[in-house]
Amino acid sequence: MIELDRYDGLDLSSYRRIVLDGEQIAIDEGLLEHVGRRRDDLLRHLETGVSAYGVTTGLGYLASEPVGQADQPALQRSLLTARASGLGSPLPSEVVRGAMLLRLAGFLSGFPGASSALCRFLADRLNDGWSPLVPSGPYGASGEIGPLAHLFQTFIGEGFVELDGERLPAQDALARSGVEAYDPGVKEGVALLNGSPFATALGVHLGDLAERLLDQATVAAALAVAVVRGAARPFAPRVLALGGDDAEQRIGTRLLELLGSAALRDDRPQPPVSFRVAPQVHGVLARALDELGATVERRLVSITDSPVFLDAERDDPEGLYPTGGFHAIDVTLRLEGVALAVAQVTNLVEKRLHRLLDARFSGLPEQLARRPGAQAGAVSLHKAVVGLAAESRLLAAPASVHALDTSTGQEDVQAFTFLAADRLEAMLGNLEAALACELVALRQAAHLRDEELAAPLLAAAVERLAEIVGPIDEDRTLSPDVERVRALLHSGEL
Repeated sequence: MIELDRYDGLDLSSYRRIVLDGEQIAIDEGLLEHVGRRRDDLLRHLETGVSAYGVTTGLGYLASEPVGQADQPALQRSLLTARASGLGSPLPSEVVRGAMLLRLAGFLSGFPGASSALCRFLADRLNDGWSPLVPSGPYGASGEIGPLAHLFQTFIGEGFVELDGERLPAQDALARSGVEAYDPGVKEGVALLNGSPFATALGVHLGDLAERLLDQATVAAALAVAVVRGAARPFAPRVLALGGDDAEQRIGTRLLELLGSAALRDDRPQPPVSFRVAPQVHGVLARALDELGATVERRLVSITDSPVFLDAERDDPEGLYPTGGFHAIDVTLRLEGVALAVAQVTNLVEKRLHRLLDARFSGLPEQLARRPGAQAGAVSLHKAVVGLAAESRLLAAPASVHALDTSTGQEDVQAFTFLAADRLEAMLGNLEAALACELVALRQAAHLRDEELAAPLLAAAVERLAEIVGPIDEDRTLSPDVERVRALLHSGEL
């Protein structure tokens, strides 16, 4: 069990253990007392009659419209339903759980003014495995009001939840769990809708997917070099040290680890650019992932709410302070940086595969066919990858450059994090499929070469591929082979 005992955010290890591994959490009683004191301070401040956004006023363009005391309790509830209008397939449960955990961590800081009761309710739902169904988008509002409304309206018995593999109305899921629906207090509806926890959760999720695919792409690149008997000297440490880029050097080290220590001793002809620049291209993706990771880790300890309740300090009075923390442009730009790098890696896969099918370069039969001319061999694999690479190049266009007016001009800039994330996830799927195609072809190339690879790690990879992909001695539909290799990649085994 992990005890949340501080109010300066989370660390990535605890986040993963709770969100991915389902580890139970407890909240330190002293921390809950701190939350309670901050809540009391907020309520006392509101009792002075100050104007409070989303409490005594409407939201967005209607922020100048007062909300009478009699309507204020209903407003906190309606905020969670009126703004839930997302479309599309549900977000992964780990992203939704991540957003729940991050909201809880933000509340424990005391700045949003949420109650200790709401913190306990959130912790209990995380421990119960509560999994709201949150549409993936599109969302055009500033901040994350739409997806957060879908997520947290389930606390009041609205929306839908997945429970034991079954889609249920939230009210039925609460009843089945023996839990009373939560009744949000003053400002709690606003607090549940504000901030940008989904951006952080999406950053962790997509960063993990991309890290796995980067390593698998590096395995494929090394195997391609080995099968065509290409030169490894472009990956030499002293060569890459000349560029001074740590990420390139990390990729070069990995390539040489896969190719074996003897690879540098062979002075072979210079291979095409797509074989030589794996450290540079894969290094750009590695660096983009480093930057995304650093952004995510910073956000794990940040407060993204608006407004926040602050004590008086120096000349600044006590009160509710609006912020721009909900605008997750930092994550969006990092996701788009990763997307551009993923498109480049996918381009390399397509080019390597094309060279592999060309007897002039590979030294193997044309199109990796046993009987070229009479057979098509593996040519269909390249045609599929050309389509995947083309789609990824289209998807790589940035979403963050758009700015559109909503809420009668009050919300006039958006981060479009969900759009960027959705397109990156599609591009990662394309890269995985492209790698699967390349690996089917590489298995065939190794079969036609008919000699054991000198590098033990690559020989083991070919052996594992051969267990699920037979040689293409006669033409056949290759889609089932690609799907089996893709499942292997998805498992992270290769």
